[in-house]
Amino acid sequence: MPDFEVVVPATSANMGPGFDCLGLALPVYNRFRIDVAPAGAPSYRLMGEGAAEPLEAGRNLFLVAAERLAAEVGTSLPPLSVVCEAAIPLGRGLGSSASAVVGGLMAANHVLGEPLAQADLLRLATALEGHPDNVAPALLGGVCLALEGEGGLIVERLMVAEEPGLVVAVPAFELATAIARAALPSLVPHADAVYNVGRAALLVSALFSGRYERLAEALADRLHQPYRAPLVPGMAEVTRAAREAGAWGTTLSGAGPTLLAWCPVEGRDAVARAMAEAWAEAGIVARAFPSAIAAQGATIHPAA
Repeated sequence: MPDFEVVVPATSANMGPGFDCLGLALPVYNRFRIDVAPAGAPSYRLMGEGAAEPLEAGRNLFLVAAERLAAEVGTSLPPLSVVCEAAIPLGRGLGSSASAVVGGLMAANHVLGEPLAQADLLRLATALEGHPDNVAPALLGGVCLALEGEGGLIVERLMVAEEPGLVVAVPAFELATAIARAALPSLVPHADAVYNVGRAALLVSALFSGRYERLAEALADRLHQPYRAPLVPGMAEVTRAAREAGAWGTTLSGAGPTLLAWCPVEGRDAVARAMAEAWAEAGIVARAFPSAIAAQGATIHPAA
């Protein structure tokens, strides 16, 4: 089989009030080049983001996912030699784990002749990564609603009338998902649950209608961001700076610490500058850059 490449976008899960059920894809990519070897052991080499601390092959999510798919269809994979050119930073709430899982599943499915449909890939990815709001946009692109229903996984790709501008602000420190999860209470007040239900519905409506002035209210959250804010130094100051620079609002990307600002497309540069400066004033090294919703999810191409 000729060498090929799997390209997987970054993701931003939760989107404010949509805790554990809403997520979107971002145009930042991990590129996995796969060579199907006739013999030998699987190998994985990481370049770019996270290359200083590569995982061992036996613990690598890409290879684990690939082997899981092969087991699912009752066969084995030939040895895969994988080189990942990573642009998605690790431990920043941008879906680096989801990219590895989706990349491994896509690669194995391609090598084995596409035995599994997209719905099966989503099911396996969720089982491996644990968060459907991360893996769904990584696989499908766009904005996705994903949840575990009584009959299994439910995924919908949401309609967006006109893409809003986004700014991705990434601080130079990691926040482990396990630590961010541990900060959440086991129970929340009923009033807070009602608060989030209304704003999650308003968020979906605003995206569909293009009435983005409503995002100032629709992005508000009481279920996870208030509890995680103490783990993200400078979050309040950066959020305030983004709003003062013209953003409708900001959301914690996944478990954090990355912040995602939602703003008019023409205002992205100003918002990015304001967020980077606010983090610098808080003593945190960070980078902020204009972005958008990535319409295309994971893809496969012949290797260049």
